[in-house]
Amino acid sequence: MRIASAIWRRSQGSAAPVIKVFHRPIERDWVRVFLMFALGLILLGNVVAPLAAAAQNLGTSPQFGQAVQGQQATTVEGTVLNIVNWGCNVIAPVIAVACLGVAGWHFKSGRGYLGWGVTGVALMVISGLGRMAEGFITQAQGIQ
Repeated sequence: MRIASAIWRRSQGSAAPVIKVFHRPIERDWVRVFLMFALGLILLGNVVAPLAAAAQNLGTSPQFGQAVQGQQATTVEGTVLNIVNWGCNVIAPVIAVACLGVAGWHFKSGRGYLGWGVTGVALMVISGLGRMAEGFITQAQGIQ
């Protein structure tokens, strides 16, 4: 079995050496340095903050070791109330504002914006209904 020698043959010309020279800027980019420092602080805070958190603020005063007043965080009811509270008061409004921002951006650039707008408004409605139900529960009087 013979292998074609052209495959193994080196080229006749020599390759020119490639020399890359990187020049450092004379001045520092202080904006980049500041942004990298701020990013480092944010990442450090995300690691340290859960270790330093001792209580949740669920009203006018922090409730230590409880999900909602009268409920333990380890019970199913307390967990569900925590999830509903977090979803209606934090997650839904933040995503709604993001969706409305994207809808405005799409409207400005001439693309389809209606789906983003409807999603943002629907999330705000969900947040409002959850907060309304929470208010009804905390202000409820006993039915006689």
